[in-house]
Amino acid sequence: MYRRLRDTAEVKRIQALKALFKKVIRMVSLNNPWKDSDDDHKVTSYVKRNISTRVRARPRTGFLTAAEKIIIRTPHVRRTIPDRMKLCTLFAKLRCLTCFTPKLRARLVPVLRLMPVDAGRTIIRQSDVPITVFFVISGEVHMIEDNDMEKDELVKGILGPGDMMGDVELIEGIKRTCTFRAATYCELLVLFDYDFVRILGPHMTKIWDEKKRALKALDYFDFLDDDQIVEACRFGRLKQFHPLDTIYCDDIGSMTNVHFVLSGECLILQCLNMSVSVKKGKKVFQLMPTAAGDVSKMFRQGVRSTMVSPSKSENLSKIDIVGIVESSSTSSKENEHNSTLNRTTPVVESHFIDVGTLTFGGIFGLGETMEHRVIMARTTVQCLTLPRFFLLEKKQNPGNIWERRLLYMDCMIPSREALFAHYLKVCDWKKFKNDFIRESLKPSDNDVTHVGDIPIICKIVETSDDVE
Repeated sequence: MYRRLRDTAEVKRIQALKALFKKVIRMVSLNNPWKDSDDDHKVTSYVKRNISTRVRARPRTGFLTAAEKIIIRTPHVRRTIPDRMKLCTLFAKLRCLTCFTPKLRARLVPVLRLMPVDAGRTIIRQSDVPITVFFVISGEVHMIEDNDMEKDELVKGILGPGDMMGDVELIEGIKRTCTFRAATYCELLVLFDYDFVRILGPHMTKIWDEKKRALKALDYFDFLDDDQIVEACRFGRLKQFHPLDTIYCDDIGSMTNVHFVLSGECLILQCLNMSVSVKKGKKVFQLMPTAAGDVSKMFRQGVRSTMVSPSKSENLSKIDIVGIVESSSTSSKENEHNSTLNRTTPVVESHFIDVGTLTFGGIFGLGETMEHRVIMARTTVQCLTLPRFFLLEKKQNPGNIWERRLLYMDCMIPSREALFAHYLKVCDWKKFKNDFIRESLKPSDNDVTHVGDIPIICKIVETSDDVE
């Protein structure tokens, strides 16, 4: 009896720790500075250095100066023309307003108000009627879902400088779905509903409708209800990539965004690092382990510049990726073929292989194997991105559909070892074909036919007039 009670308590403790770990992962995943770190060149494969860089104290550049606060608090009718120009310049530098056009920012100058908030104050309360939209200039705000006031509150997200809150309910015409509470001292810009509808309403509604149309265009989300669609639009983002841009490189765990291709073509590019040695006059290839060489850094920085350098008048969408891959694999080492054959020490070569193409409806980022592999844009590509942890929640994952999709992708996309074996077969086939053609074209002693022996009738070329 004691052992049974002890086992039950241990199971409950493990379940509580798992729930706490999931909560921490969700909070970190929704923190904007971490979410936007994909394009940060300071992030490397060295984890300790990344953590020290993130937690290191930074200058408080997001805070407004006293002069800027005075200009914002001054009524618009009393502002001078230089003050209005300063505000336009200031709003162009704020992260929370950079997504709007200069014309919209100029229209926001007369109506935005500054609101300082102390830590612990509730900014938006769940189930209230929406009348304001807030832009976070500095500080940290927690998005809380309080289903029951007696239970612990669930932190669904962490908002920071550059985020907006309260716009979803105004666009959808519903009551507040979450509670927003200041975790630290915050400085906010406030926009009332009548100004929001008049100035930002058409622009924000257009983006929101595009997200909804993207969700409805994909069959994967047919089971979502209205509340789930709102949450998916809240977390989702529409991204556009130019030709030869690297879309997806490293998998960083549950903080990775899952990409759904809406238009264009994506290229799965595999880099194979091989050690080439010569034994008995024959080149021998051996696949190097994934730990050898920082291929991810090469993909992030050097692929686009070393693959192609088109002229200004050349259209990037017309570039043949297959030709680029072939030209990149035949590097300058092939020009030193004779010198390579004479070497006995192994030489490292990198060969890029076009694994396949992803078009409309394609998925990547679910956790598939990405060892020395990237997803590149073949043409102009538009993608819908959703956090992986959001898709793997129980409501958005009925019947483990995303795990099954991941299993299907791992089975269909070949591994590094399979691609290497295919590469060796292709090399053997090319060698056999070239040797066969060379042997067939070699002049023979038994062949005494000359050009003059060919009948004259075989040399007559028929014109189109003769044929008619």
